[in-house]
Formats: sequence, structure tokens, C-alpha cells
Amino acid sequence: MDEASPSSLAARLHEMVRGALARVPEIRPDKRDWRIASAVAALIAAGPLATILGANLLAGSVSKQVQRLREQATPRAAAAQAAAKERAELVALLREPGVGASVEALARALPADASLVRVERNPAGLLEVDLTAPDPDRLRAALHREPALARLRDTGQQQGETAMTISLREAPQ
Repeated sequence: MDEASPSSLAARLHEMVRGALARVPEIRPDKRDWRIASAVAALIAAGPLATILGANLLAGSVSKQVQRLREQATPRAAAAQAAAKERAELVALLREPGVGASVEALARALPADASLVRVERNPAGLLEVDLTAPDPDRLRAALHREPALARLRDTGQQQGETAMTISLREAPQ
């Protein structure tokens, strides 16, 4: 074997690669190449960062708008609730007969020796009545015979100078 020619396959491959590399011109990077690469990398990173920043700005703006709307809606919601409550009370009052109709029913039902002291509808729309009579049992029996007054229930009685004062309240339906 000749000393000039390599003996092994690996040595021949090594010589071939070294020769090919010697024929390739040397590449020296220019400083401008690094600046351009850095600018491209910064632009690639800036896209998602700009998206995140924009989303955070929009979210902050939306949360401020939501807070402002809540502040504006709170009094309106309270007013709507109050109006709904008032409407419900009015509906309850309109479903029941008026105080005049109740007084007429009481006048029909009262015994001759009984008298009406007070009659009113409470805020819940229930009838409240105070009556005086010498015999409270006879008065109660007379009131229960009148269908318009059948829901009246005793809430108390008190001895007066000449008669008993009986307090009645309408039971809720």
C-alpha cells in the first residue's frame, strides 16, 4: 500500500470531506445580518405581545363600562322593585271588597245592641274591625252568618264601661 493513499475507508472519507470544505468559500457574517435577524425576531415576538396588550386594554375598558352600567342600574332596579311591590299591594286591595262594602255587610250583620268603633284595611289589604256589644258571643255568631264577613277572626277583646270591645281581623286567603 502506498503511503500517499489512505488505507482505510474512514481515512478516505475524511480526506474527501476536507477537500470539499476547502473548496467552499469562507462565510463571514456581516453585522447587518445580525441586526436584521434581531429585528425579525422582535417583530415575531411583538405580534403576540401586542395582542395580549390590546386584550388587556379592552378588558379594562369593558370592566369600567360594566361598573358604570351597574351603578346606573342599581337605582333603576330598586325603583322597579318598589313599583312591583306597590302594584302587588294595589292588586291585593282591588281584589278585596272596599271598606264601604265591608261596612254595609257589618251593618246588615250587627245585632241592634252592637256598634261599630273602627273599621280599616291594613297595608296587607286585610280588614280590621273593632266592635262593641254587651254579648260578644251573640255578636260573633251574627257576624259568621254573613258570608262577606266569614273570614273575620278574633284578635282580642276588652271590657269597657257598658259593653265589651271585640277586635277582629280578616284571615288571609
